[in-house]
Amino acid sequence: MEHIIEPIRAELTRFEVFFEQTMKAETEPMDDIMRYVQESRGKRLRPILVLLSAKLLGEVNERTLRAATFVEMMHSATLIHDDVVDDADQRRGKASVKAQFGNHSAVLAGDYLLAKAILLLSHPSDSPLLNEMLRTAAAMSEGELMQNASRSLSLRPLRPLEGSKGRDKKVESSIGRPFDKLRDLNYLDIITRKTATLLRSCCVAGALSVDATQEQVQQMADFGINFGILFQLRDDMLDGENVEQAQALLPVYYEKTMKVLEGFEPSEITEALRDLTVFCAEREE
Repeated sequence: MEHIIEPIRAELTRFEVFFEQTMKAETEPMDDIMRYVQESRGKRLRPILVLLSAKLLGEVNERTLRAATFVEMMHSATLIHDDVVDDADQRRGKASVKAQFGNHSAVLAGDYLLAKAILLLSHPSDSPLLNEMLRTAAAMSEGELMQNASRSLSLRPLRPLEGSKGRDKKVESSIGRPFDKLRDLNYLDIITRKTATLLRSCCVAGALSVDATQEQVQQMADFGINFGILFQLRDDMLDGENVEQAQALLPVYYEKTMKVLEGFEPSEITEALRDLTVFCAEREE
């Protein structure tokens, strides 16, 4: 990751300062939780995607920093709420917010993060960014419910997710397993809504923040949705979930993600996105 973020190292430093300032709470109990959330963060993949997408098409600016902060806050909020729902005591090797501060405080902290994130993009000029993110938040909630339902009910064909242009309904297995249309497409629908939509929105938000053209925004959306599916496929393989499906589909979405990148002019940012794709496809944790 250190190699991948080199082209945006200065911008990432600006983001971290902005993010830390935005996370400050006015009351001590909430500020304690916000500091704990910051200390427990992962690889910063989502803000990195926002910054790379923006710099690919323009110059990182205050709107970009607000968008990157929004996605990181929304992602943190969903993790906090997930740990409450799943009764999880661990998150990235540390006590979860739920375990550290209790269920009640964790739910309020997640709500607080979502509210502050929305306020961050409340200026009229940011409405396209906010609309994109709120649609994503709704899709993520649907994806979580679909995943829960899939554990106990037979899945039925679902309508395509709006905006998921990058998904191919005729995808074929690359390891010889027959493509199970019902099972695999529903699996793809779940991980698209649950995970890939947020990574897609990171790329779209970066493009929107630098006033990219509609065609450029769509290119970033296509990259983001395929990259997001690839990311979750690898996650499932590492977690031992849906391994057969994930193994069959990961090479397909790796190729699809790389294919989208061929539409961009060669640059250090394009190369960083290519390296990030390889990293996510091959990572071991």
